[in-house]
Amino acid sequence: MKKIYSIALCLLSAVSFAQQTISFENSAGFITGNIHGQGTWISTPTGDIPPNVLNQIITADAASDGNNSLKIVKENTYGTQSVPIIGAFDNLSVPLAYNNFTVSFDINMSQLNGSIFSFQGVSSAEEKYTVRLDFDNTGVIKVLKMVSGIPVMEPTATVWSPNLWYKLTVMGTAAYIKYYLNGILIYTGIAPESMNIDQLRFVHDNANGIAYIDNLKIHTEAVLSSADIAVNKNSISVYPNPVSDILYIKSKENVKNVEIFDNTGRKVNVFPDKDKMNVKNLVPGVYIINIETNEGKTTQKLIKK
Repeated sequence: MKKIYSIALCLLSAVSFAQQTISFENSAGFITGNIHGQGTWISTPTGDIPPNVLNQIITADAASDGNNSLKIVKENTYGTQSVPIIGAFDNLSVPLAYNNFTVSFDINMSQLNGSIFSFQGVSSAEEKYTVRLDFDNTGVIKVLKMVSGIPVMEPTATVWSPNLWYKLTVMGTAAYIKYYLNGILIYTGIAPESMNIDQLRFVHDNANGIAYIDNLKIHTEAVLSSADIAVNKNSISVYPNPVSDILYIKSKENVKNVEIFDNTGRKVNVFPDKDKMNVKNLVPGVYIINIETNEGKTTQKLIKK
């Protein structure tokens, strides 16, 4: 692929909004097929012919809300890219102030060891990121931060698994940028660039795999809804937390599997014994515990004393 060129904003009326919800439904004017040119959306420019990639689509294959979702897939014409850039871009009709916004959406990714799927809030004229979160192909979630003036993708203590729906929420204020996954705060930092966001990108590096995006909500203010902070869908309790030795798991559903990951994303060798786990030998620190029941998986933060 030739150099990806900066993308001009669509010439749309700048109508202010407090909240916009996009669920890619036919009732909202979307149709199944190529996302490019639908509303404020485009697919990745190529700098060549065709001018935009062709296979980023609205589909009824899967959805977390309604019937349709945005499907991000590999473009076979192009090889794996050095950064996540292949996908769909929403050219916002009203830019988001970097110090007062909230964006949330649902995402479901097909596999590990494939693509790096990325959400990016960009100042398109400058090609600079105000926010960026990568669902790395190792299962680790990384967030963009500046280190001595250099942008660095830093691993969080949070991991993801394929074929599950996750809700990502990003909130910006004058003091910080916060990232939440399924309502759990996974990272707090400052914006890498103090620039307003005029483009939201849902992209990957064009390796293998599929991601579905749905239920996108854009707020022109920093606010969390009850849906953003609801973290206990499966009625699972993990206690005590912080824990010293024995950790108990209480669930209304049958617990099928429990995994614990350290802050580098490495799985630690701790195994459940029915409804409890001996974590006495874990090094003190912050961990992520994934619990799978008959209804699916839930992720919680665990603190070892």
